[in-house]
Amino acid sequence: MSSSIQANGNDKENIESELSERTRLIPIRTSSHEADGNKETPSDPTGRTTAALAVAMLVQSYLLVSVFPYSGFLAMFLVPGLNEETAGSYAGLVASSFMFGRTFSSFQWGRAADVYGRVFVIRVSLLLSAVFSICFGLAPTFRSALIWRFILGLSNGLMGPIKTIVSEVNGDQKSETRCMGIVIGMWGYGFLINPALGGYLSDPVKQYPNSLFVELLHPIFSRYPFLLPNVLGCLLCLVAFFLVGRYVEETLPEEKLQPFSLWNLIKSKCSCCFPRQQPAFIRRVSSWGLFKHLHPTEAEMSDEIISADERKDVLPKWVSPSPSTSSLVYMSRSPSPQKPIQDDEQMMETTSIREDEEPATIRSLWNRKLTRRHLVVYWMYSFLVICVDETFPLYCISKESGLAVQEKNIGNILSGTGLFYVSLQYFLLTGLVDRFGLYSAMRIGAFMSIPLCCLMPVTLITIKGAPEGQVNWPTLAYISVVYAVIRAFSTVTFSTLTMSTNKTVPPHHRATMNGFSMLGGSLAKAAGPTFAGFLFSTSVSTIVPPYGSVVAYSVISMLGVGLFIRTLLLTPK
Repeated sequence: MSSSIQANGNDKENIESELSERTRLIPIRTSSHEADGNKETPSDPTGRTTAALAVAMLVQSYLLVSVFPYSGFLAMFLVPGLNEETAGSYAGLVASSFMFGRTFSSFQWGRAADVYGRVFVIRVSLLLSAVFSICFGLAPTFRSALIWRFILGLSNGLMGPIKTIVSEVNGDQKSETRCMGIVIGMWGYGFLINPALGGYLSDPVKQYPNSLFVELLHPIFSRYPFLLPNVLGCLLCLVAFFLVGRYVEETLPEEKLQPFSLWNLIKSKCSCCFPRQQPAFIRRVSSWGLFKHLHPTEAEMSDEIISADERKDVLPKWVSPSPSTSSLVYMSRSPSPQKPIQDDEQMMETTSIREDEEPATIRSLWNRKLTRRHLVVYWMYSFLVICVDETFPLYCISKESGLAVQEKNIGNILSGTGLFYVSLQYFLLTGLVDRFGLYSAMRIGAFMSIPLCCLMPVTLITIKGAPEGQVNWPTLAYISVVYAVIRAFSTVTFSTLTMSTNKTVPPHHRATMNGFSMLGGSLAKAAGPTFAGFLFSTSVSTIVPPYGSVVAYSVISMLGVGLFIRTLLLTPK
């Protein structure tokens, strides 16, 4: 009897050993929650990480807005017959082409950040942007300039991953607000200082005819007068590429991170040529008696999915269970329809859980009512902000309904604006959020930004008596303060909108959601310059000077009031 018991015990050990050897062939991964629990992460981002992200955001804004002060002059250089009053529409096309390109790629960049990592997407975007910036600066015709500007936007996927990292490296709202204030604040500061840099560096032959550097490179600068701002953009991209790779750590969990492969990317995009085989689910069954009578849908489903190639090597059609150990059974993907739905509330909860676990799509994100409302407000605000930024240089160069100044003087105005902006932005955001909360700060920012642009035409009065082509001190001080207040409160709105929208989706959907946000935002920012250029040109040419600019700014201001009313309808999750 004892020998029989011992033999049975040996058989039991052999079975358990056999099963354990088989189970080693199946990769066992820990869940993201377990991984997060085992991995120690800092509660606050390091100063180097924040600084690197801020530099990357500054580069992003440079790529977008450095063209604004010279876009009208670029159009006049490449298109014969244009003048300061008729170049607005063409200048709007140059500015819009970047955002049209980003519209077609933003969502795909966001999905790539959820697969290959946020840092990977940021660095690839910076490298591609460095190359295409030079190509845009060397464009010999207006059509080629639009094409290269479009490709530059197509290769730009910086904004979404940067905002995702800011949300993921912070443990609480206060630290997230502080970090978001620095990073998004650098974006706002870039909207002021980068056009100044673009204005200073454009057409150096005309602006700095006596410079030794310009004389040495006179043949190049005379043929490509707007190359120098794009060379600076290339250098900034390379600096940010190094800083992000050096100081920013990947925030996507390791179990979700996949190595990039060009061949796999081609296969995923050409599914008709490379059809995918349906994966199989692995279900656990606790005992043979239960296995004989258990319906497949009542089994406990594991988190592990194996591919068809792994099935052949790892599992047969079924694995025989033992009375004392768990077994793995090969099941089909489609669930059984025999199990009834017990409760509508339970069904909705189960559906919500499944949607959170599945990869995010445009449809699934749009079906989230709260997410949709936040995104619509973000897109509308992006449209209006870019309208203000595009209208300003057109207002500055207009001789009949504007200030009639050149690129260098536009840079002086924006530099003064930047000084006031720096002193306001950071403390304004953190102070408003700490005192009034996220949504109240958002509404204050919306009311104190776009609607205030109706005050800009007051400079038509203050500039009277100034030398031709110059800006006097009263005008410089007034326009710097007004524009700085608009930009500072717009940063508050953008930051609070970003943080509140991130809270409406699960953490592993944030990069994709931010990509979707950039898709709509890019389309809005592409339409904004075109709309602003058309509005300003039409107003100036049809309305008695100098009231054309007054009408243009008044229209944008009224649209800003409408957006403020829209923010009153937003509610937290």
